[in-house]
Amino acid sequence: MANTSLRKASLQSMEAEIESLLKSLESLKDDASDESRKTLKTLKGNAENALRHSRSLLSDAYDEVKTKTRETGLATRDYAQQHPWTTAGVAVGALGLLAAYLMCKRGN
Repeated sequence: MANTSLRKASLQSMEAEIESLLKSLESLKDDASDESRKTLKTLKGNAENALRHSRSLLSDAYDEVKTKTRETGLATRDYAQQHPWTTAGVAVGALGLLAAYLMCKRGN
């Protein structure tokens, strides 16, 4: 009989330890989840700030390229209007170079 009660007390003690361990693990999981959520929020905030900054830089660069392209187009148009024969000569020369390149490439 004493042996049975000793076993019963030992089993109850083991059950209590297992329950305590489960509670500790659950608490640890909750703490880790809270910390992970905080870390993820911080990382998300940093990523959003970096994205906003990158978009701002790209927008500025795009505006600059757009302005320069428009200025170059206008300057080219003005030059072509002021010097039509020179423009035609350059165009014919460029076509001649392209044709020569293609003929040489075809020969090889």
